[in-house]
Amino acid sequence: MYSSGIFVFGAKTFYKETKRDAISALPLEMSWKIFSYLDDTSLQIAARTHKTWARIILSNKKLRNRLNKFELAIKLGSESLAKFYRKNKRKLRKEKGKNYLPVGETMATHKLVEETILRYKRRGEEITVYSKRYKLL
Repeated sequence: MYSSGIFVFGAKTFYKETKRDAISALPLEMSWKIFSYLDDTSLQIAARTHKTWARIILSNKKLRNRLNKFELAIKLGSESLAKFYRKNKRKLRKEKGKNYLPVGETMATHKLVEETILRYKRRGEEITVYSKRYKLL
């Protein structure tokens, strides 16, 4: 029944056989060196393929940065947009909650009676609108 070694009652129950692939069995430095030769697409595929490989890749700073840059380029659509995003990340976070077109005062004049009414609109809307009674600037 058990041809390898001596059978001890209950030993096979608690023994969990772990299968390791060749890269996971290597020391970390050698695994990092192997993964450093991969291009960005292959590195992403390797990280998604095996959980242990993903941990090995994410444990090295250079490999992690390469993977993050590549995934950001995929998310934004191009490498140039990813480069712009990385350079201006602080500015974009700072301006994220703000309205890009600030509210400013504009004047509406009544043609018949010369009174001025202050109205609020966005500065980006510098359009003159004519109506029967009002001229909005």
